[in-house]
Amino acid sequence: MDLHNIRESYKFDSLLELNLESNPFDQFQYWYTSYAELRIKDSNAMAIATVDSQGIPSNRIVLLKAVENNEFIFFTNYRSAKAKDLLSNPMVSALFFWREQERQVRIQGRVVRITKEKSEAYFATRPYLSQIGAAASEQSQPITNRAALESKFSEFQNKFPEGSTVPMPEDWGGFAIQPISFEFWQGREGRLHDRIVYTLEGHEWTTSRLQP
Repeated sequence: MDLHNIRESYKFDSLLELNLESNPFDQFQYWYTSYAELRIKDSNAMAIATVDSQGIPSNRIVLLKAVENNEFIFFTNYRSAKAKDLLSNPMVSALFFWREQERQVRIQGRVVRITKEKSEAYFATRPYLSQIGAAASEQSQPITNRAALESKFSEFQNKFPEGSTVPMPEDWGGFAIQPISFEFWQGREGRLHDRIVYTLEGHEWTTSRLQP
């Protein structure tokens, strides 16, 4: 594949210190709200990078479900590959890529499990089929074929028909990312991109500009 002639010209916006929010969570909310207003599917998608016990990195897309108390919350099966990585090494990197506005936000931090009560409260709001899928799937574990997976799904539908309460699996729940740094990236023409980093020093956030 010859990709070297693919070029983009970035002219959507700038990111100058004069216009920065002093708190990175406020800056994130401003950018996220602006992007969500475009009504693009999965505007809350973020790439999560983890490292396993052997130092091998993995990356995958998950959906951000809440930002509260200065934490970014997402949900998964605690027996999944990503969860096993995080339980052995709680440091994580999250990346939001908002192409239509030529923006990226990169977050580094530590994860903690949220309370079971919070996980159950969120699980109860999920669509019925999403609840059944979470209950039926042993996430990241091998299975013979698609038919076997669909058979498991049907078994759980029969056990918990629509309209009944689907119990949250014991090994399912939320993680909260507690950020220690943010990088806000705004594409600019001529590759002179704006890169502003927020770093947590004690209880205060400081900002600096990186060269592109």
